[in-house]
Amino acid sequence: MNVYDEVNSLCKALKESREFSMMKEARVKLAGDKTAEPLVKDFLQKKQELEIAQYSGKTPDKVEMEKVQKLYEVLQLNPVAAEYLQTYIRFQMMVGDISKSIGDTIKEAVEG
Repeated sequence: MNVYDEVNSLCKALKESREFSMMKEARVKLAGDKTAEPLVKDFLQKKQELEIAQYSGKTPDKVEMEKVQKLYEVLQLNPVAAEYLQTYIRFQMMVGDISKSIGDTIKEAVEG
């Protein structure tokens, strides 16, 4: 078995997945909504910054967390933004599950 061939197969499967297709369609719709698109990008950037702070052991700023939560609530009122965020979250969950499986295999190899 060639690991690189398997990676290519995994990438192909990701691109053929329902989650990928749904996110791609939602991204096209979002690009057509000039009001929602910058808000979604801002939300995702702020959310990522909070997550990075948490992963690095820092306590996220409460005010920033509240801002992100309020922005999320506002975005849920826009059907295009809400659809994109839902598909984005589903896709990220799938990728996270795959990453965990790979990480578990690496851990097994390293730790025995």
